[in-house]
Amino acid sequence: MRSSRIAAILLCFCMYFAISGCSAGAGSNSSVDGKVKLVFWAHQEDAFVAAYEKQIEAYQNEHPNVEIKFQTFPYEIYNQKLKASFSARTPPDIAEMFGTWVPEYSRHGALAELPDGETLSKEYYPAPVGGYMLNGKLYGLPMEYNIENGGMLIHPQMLKEKGIDRPPATWDELVDAAKKLTVRDGKGIKVKGFDFVSTDNITFSFLSLILQQKGHFWGENEHVNFQTPEAVKAMAALKALVADDKVADLTTFGSQLDISDYFFQGNSAMTYRGPWTIAAGLDNYQVKDFDYVPVPSFTSEKPFFAAESGWGTVVAQKSRAKAEALDFIQFMAQKDRLKAWNLDTFTVPAKKEVAADPEFVKENPYMKTPLSVLQYGQWIGPIADRDYFFKQVNDHFQLIAAGKESVEDGLKTMERAINDSQDNHK
Repeated sequence: MRSSRIAAILLCFCMYFAISGCSAGAGSNSSVDGKVKLVFWAHQEDAFVAAYEKQIEAYQNEHPNVEIKFQTFPYEIYNQKLKASFSARTPPDIAEMFGTWVPEYSRHGALAELPDGETLSKEYYPAPVGGYMLNGKLYGLPMEYNIENGGMLIHPQMLKEKGIDRPPATWDELVDAAKKLTVRDGKGIKVKGFDFVSTDNITFSFLSLILQQKGHFWGENEHVNFQTPEAVKAMAALKALVADDKVADLTTFGSQLDISDYFFQGNSAMTYRGPWTIAAGLDNYQVKDFDYVPVPSFTSEKPFFAAESGWGTVVAQKSRAKAEALDFIQFMAQKDRLKAWNLDTFTVPAKKEVAADPEFVKENPYMKTPLSVLQYGQWIGPIADRDYFFKQVNDHFQLIAAGKESVEDGLKTMERAINDSQDNHK
């Protein structure tokens, strides 16, 4: 359960949003030159920053009466800086937000509603737009489909050397191939057959295996429910990959390197990771002998998976230039502009018409696999504290995989902790 001190801070944060008559946002005003000034905040990531700068330049060229001041901040502090700015009544006019953060703001009236949001939201896949919706109203636009699973990196040559002539098509084939591909030495696993042990992928794999059994993981009152046969079977399957099949281990969990880095260094044959990692392989490691292929479903059902809303843009309700700010985020959402943004940032399209554009996959052939599974994605749901949610699943998975906790006990403990957190954020 969250400490009383943190709960008190959150209560104060929530109380702010309930207060009417607050002062207007920072930065948005008309200067002596007659231009409308907008402040736009985003996190620091080279490709994202460059892509946003192109959008800003294009918008300002078409709207000479608007000037956008673009500011970026390190990811490690960005979320807290956003909270502080809204609490201090000095939010930016436009903010890039991760979809999981948005509900905390939209529930308390801090964000501007987009006109005709219910119709507009249908232009996007349900998974990425889910976090931006509240009671049928839309409070921002996703720029990307944050897909961390559904596809995996493979080294075709490694498979070929083990007599595997094609990527696995079923879960049983995946496990069998992973066993053959795992290489050990006197110190342990040298090459992992199937690596999925990362902060995001453990959680997403667990939830997706539940969905592929036609199960559910949300109960009533925004509480998770992990006391189901599907949840037990899903967690047992993930445990088996480490404890029984020994195709992966926990040695690199929490490392400064991502599991995709280990893949591109040749330390895993198959790695369950999002398509955003492909750019790192091409740019940082200059690796070309790899492919990105679908991960087979856990069952005979379609490969349903859980996904959270990725990066997108919102407008502060207190912005004094709300109309212009809303116009700008809708400007970036136009098909060709959003397509260019997705290509520049190597991200998966959240908007259906961009994903359906045959030119998109031609320009980025590695996107073929992600685009083929987008329809199976389901919004992860109303998580109140993403970091805490994922930490609970990860911590207990490690205990379960190490034999220090049973599957059933681990699920009960993580469920209780997550639901206490959900209650503390209401």
